This record gives sequence, structure tokens and C-alpha cells, in this order.
Amino acid sequence: MELLSPAGNAAALGAAVQSGADAVYLGGSEFGARHSAENFSLDEIKRWTDYCHLYGVQVHVTVNTLVKEKELTRLQEYVKGLSFAGVDALIIQDIGAAEIIKNTIPDMTLHASTQMTVTSLEGVKYLEDIGFERVVLARELSSEEIAYICKNTDAEIEVFVHGAVCMCYSGQCLMSSVIGGRSGNRGRCAQPCRLPYELLENGKNISSGYLLSPKDLALVNELKSLNEMGVTSLKIEGRLKRAEYVSAVVGIYRKYLDTLGVASQKDMNELLDAFSRTGFTDGYFKNNLGKNMMSYDIPGNSSENKFSEAAKQRAADNANIRKIPVNIAGVLKTDSPLEVTMYDDDGNCAYAVGTLKPEAALNKPLDEKRLCEQLLKLGATPFKCGEISVSVDEGIILSVKEINAVRRKACEELIAARQKRENGRVTDYAIPVRKRKNNDDIMLTAEVMTAEQFEAAVKNGIKRIYVSGDIIGLLKSDGLFQNAEKYGVEIVTKLSDIFCVEDVQTKSVMVSAPASAYKYRNKDVYGDFRLNIFNSETARHFSYMKSVTVSPELNLSEIQELCENTSSRLEVIGYGYLTLMIMRNCPVKSKGKCQKGKMIYKLRDRKKQEFQLVCGKGCRVRLLNSKPVYMADKITDLMELKINSIRLIFTVENFSQCGKIIDIYRRALDGESVDSMPDNSYTRGHFYRGVL
Repeated sequence: MELLSPAGNAAALGAAVQSGADAVYLGGSEFGARHSAENFSLDEIKRWTDYCHLYGVQVHVTVNTLVKEKELTRLQEYVKGLSFAGVDALIIQDIGAAEIIKNTIPDMTLHASTQMTVTSLEGVKYLEDIGFERVVLARELSSEEIAYICKNTDAEIEVFVHGAVCMCYSGQCLMSSVIGGRSGNRGRCAQPCRLPYELLENGKNISSGYLLSPKDLALVNELKSLNEMGVTSLKIEGRLKRAEYVSAVVGIYRKYLDTLGVASQKDMNELLDAFSRTGFTDGYFKNNLGKNMMSYDIPGNSSENKFSEAAKQRAADNANIRKIPVNIAGVLKTDSPLEVTMYDDDGNCAYAVGTLKPEAALNKPLDEKRLCEQLLKLGATPFKCGEISVSVDEGIILSVKEINAVRRKACEELIAARQKRENGRVTDYAIPVRKRKNNDDIMLTAEVMTAEQFEAAVKNGIKRIYVSGDIIGLLKSDGLFQNAEKYGVEIVTKLSDIFCVEDVQTKSVMVSAPASAYKYRNKDVYGDFRLNIFNSETARHFSYMKSVTVSPELNLSEIQELCENTSSRLEVIGYGYLTLMIMRNCPVKSKGKCQKGKMIYKLRDRKKQEFQLVCGKGCRVRLLNSKPVYMADKITDLMELKINSIRLIFTVENFSQCGKIIDIYRRALDGESVDSMPDNSYTRGHFYRGVL
């Protein structure tokens, strides 16, 4: 299996290589999800890629943020630079970005970022079909789920084995974005999960602490089982970590990857000393969720950042510890300069010949032993000699200076051979310019969680309703489903935010993940905002859907730019409590409680804002924003976008409240002046601010 190390800066990259990494992943100057890391310029990427390739180490570059419409051309030029730099793969979150990259640098290898929230074989199959060679799975998967995926796909599978764990599924968190304007999808997460919260039960505080702060992951003792599953790559998290941390962790994982044994207590202590949050967890991997996964008392590093001398040496500037095995052959004949051949185990070969012929020896002639000794002086080079063979004619001598010069030349030639890469194709692909179709009258749609919300939507004239699959059976038994169909209502099953196989009883579905689009491709498909529609290329990719909902992280002008360059039918969320986090490890259950489908638990933050917790399929819990998006009194701003529909999301609202909200929005669309909600009771979302 490949051992893949983080490299947030040059020192960490050098430490990773010297500690035995097979590949590194790093961010460039743009489009990387670790904005606060030092990262690398294109020139630096080229230089360090040569360094990595010398040691047989691959370079994967993160291009794993969502890309705005106005950034598409810049993205295209940027990835051309990465191709010229000779990097081996790009790690992508944005499907629209992937489409541009495939057309611009078609030979580049694409890896699907964990930000794509791939949790199933269906998700892997979808991405495999559109050109991704590797998929980085979500951290939340169990060993059984990983094994099943590996067994049934030809795609390479990469899994995280060490480092920080997000409380929310990666790629689905809006908490930092909505609360503080710093988007995790754009590499600027402020880590609100590491802040203190109170757990409220029916308004009463029953617990407090760092309730959303998981321990770090450590799977060093699961390498044998991961190998048996067929996992391709083992990923260590930590592009914001120091070089000594990278050295310590990579060094230990290298040791046990080579033996597939169980880590000693000494080595486990070294991992703990490097960085931990009150210990490590393997809870997702072993499907053992709960409080043992959490670091309730300390959200940050609880270790002393102690590092072994070996780790420090590998992390030192210009460390030269990792040596490349080579074989050497030297030939010195009476009438010819010294010839030296060096070759490695990867098929690379270098040949160097001197400029001086040997002279007749007056005293002590050069023998094979002395020539070997001189050719073996590789100390300052990255090489170590495995086998050496030399041949020297009798009675001749050659200066040490000349022998050293030929040896150095051979080393330089072999370095160049190991670093040589053929640049992939770069095309003149022009990003298509599409003319926006004229929109029909903007329609109101509704998303509902309960039967009474559904009934309210029908009675108030909503003609497309997205319904949680959990209540479809209830609606049919009560006759509400059949009654809605009589009134011409299109009923769309709102599939789970995190993919799972569901019993779909409607003609149409709304999907939140490519996996769902793959599984239910024979249905009429609508796309939810969790597909991260950030630009027209992503909208075009999903143009087979009846409509797609744009990301709630875009502001009005950015939505307008998107609208002008796509013919896809677009929806925006105009009302509702946005889901900020989706969690597999329920913070309520971790405290020994369960709301059993009710909504009696909330989290309260330092500013006394309260966030509703909502149960979902598979005990996945959603954290709602403390305030709903409200845009009825600003409806003209939405209408000017030339979108096709405005969605009203109902979660905590009762029958009467749903009816009132629908009425307000309908009157606003008809041109009536409507009031705003009371101060501090609503948010405009990102419509007027957006994210950087």
C-alpha cells in the first residue's frame, strides 16, 4: 500500500520523504483546502516535485475547493502550470473543476477528494465512470464498508489512517461558513467544532464541554486488515502540522507498513507525544461510536510535542537519510578514460566517462580495491551502493580528482534520469459559453419533514414538494399522498443527505450525492444543494437533472454569473433553517441520551445561540442553524436572478406556520410588499455576503 504524507511546507515535505513516504500531498498557491498552510508556488512545486521523483515519491496536489464562476479561467491556467511542473495527480472536490481539468490536461490523474463525501460503492462507481482513478473515502466508514467497496471496484481506494477527524462529514459542513463567513469548502474553516457547547434537553442544560470535538484517528494497528481489504493508499492528515510531527508519524507508519505488525507501546507513545487530543480513536473503523471517540475536555493538542532524536534528524534541513540503492560498474583501460555506469532497481541507468586517460604507474599502480573505495564514496549523494564491479588494467594510475569527477557525473546523470518525466498533453480547450434560457414564472417549492407540513404545503398551493422518504408511507395510509396527486402536486422523495439505499415510492427523487444519482438514475432526478453547484460547469455536468439547487454559499452576484452561463434549471433556497452539520457520531447518544426521532435536544454556543438537532437515517444527526434564511421581503433580488424556483424548507414549523410562510412568499412573488421578520430572528444567509 502507498503511504501518503501531508506536506504543508518545504520542511514537512522533506521530512515526509526522508521518513519513508511513498507519496506526498500538498497545496499550491490557489484552490487548496488548507488556506492557512504555507503551501507552494508553481516554481516551488516544480522544484520539490523533482526532489520527490528522485526518491520515487509521487506528488499529489490539492485542487480541492469549490470554484466560483469567475475563477474558472484562472483555474484552467493554474492546472496547466501544475501539469508543466510534472505533478502526478490532482485531488478534486468540484466536479465542474474536474470537467475543465479533464479537457485541458487530459493525461492528468484525478483523485476524488474526501470533500466529495463518498460513503458507498455507488459513489465510487459514479466517479469512476466520469474519469476519476482514485477515490478518497469519507472517514466515517467502517472496516466492513471499506472492504465491500474495495472488493467491488477497479478504482483505487484511499483511506485516512491518522490525524484529525471532523465532526461533520467532510464537504457537507456549513457551520463555519454560515456563522463566521469562513467556508470549509473554500479552505478557510474556523473550526467551530472545537468550541464549547451546552447540550439542552427541552431547554435545560444537561451537559457542557467540547461536545463536537473528536479525538484524532489512529489506525496504525489496522494496517494488515487494510492491506487484506485491497486499500491502495493510506493517508495521514496534517498539512498544518510541523515537520517533526510529519517525520514521527510517517516514520512509525512506514515501520509497521513494512512489517504489518502491531505497534509497540514505545511507538504508540511517540505518536501520542507528537500530537493527540487526549488519546486516539478508531471508532468509525470499528463501528464503535460514542463518547470514547470524543475529546470533551481538551479540543486541541494534549501532548507535549516531544519527538525522538530519529524524528528530529529526518526533519532537519537538508536531511540525507533515505538512500536509494544503486549498482555501480567501473572500467579503466590503459588507453581509455574511466567509464562508470550506475543503475537502480527501477530501470534507470547513467553512464559517465572521464576526460583524462590513465598514466603508467611509476610506483604503486591503481588496483580494483582502491578504485572501488573511491567509487563507493556516495555519502553526500542520495545513493547507497548495493553491488559494485570494477575492472582495471595493470600498471596504470589515475588521479583521485578524476575518479571523483566521473563518479559525480554518473550520480548527476542518474539523478536526472530518476527525475525525468514526460509532460502530459495541454489542450486549447475553451470553456463553453452558454446562453441562459429565459426562465418561466418562478415557482415556489417546499421541502417537508412531517405529514402536517406536507398537508400545509398542498393546501397552500405548492405544486412541487420534496418529501422525506420516511413519511411517504404515512402520507399514503392517511390519503394525503393521493389527495395531493389529485391537485397536480409533484411529489419528490427527498433522499438522505448521506447516501443509503431507500424504498422509493415516487417517480421523482431529490439527490444530495452522486451516489444517489447513480443508484436512482432511472428516476426523474432533482439535485439538492449538497451537490455543491458553485459554477456553470458543475451545473452542466448535472444538466441531465430536472433542476439543481445552487450552493447557499454563493451571493446574489455569483448566482447571477452562474445563471448567465448555464441552461440548467436552477433553484435557490429562499427560506428555512439550513443544515450546518451532518454527523455520524450523534452528540446526544454520546451523552447516553436519545431523542428517538423527536426534536427535544439543542446545542447552545458561547453567544447563547441555539442549534436544533434533528435525527436522520442510520442515526445520522443534523445540526440546524439557529435562525432561518428569510428573503420574502427581498424577493425582487431573487427574481432578478432569472432562476426557476425558490424552495421553502420546513423543519421545526407547524401547520399554521408553514401556511403563513407560504402565503407571505406567494404574495411577495405577486408584487406585494411584505414585512421582514423581527430583528435577530432570521438571517439572509450568504445572499449579500458570500464567502471568500
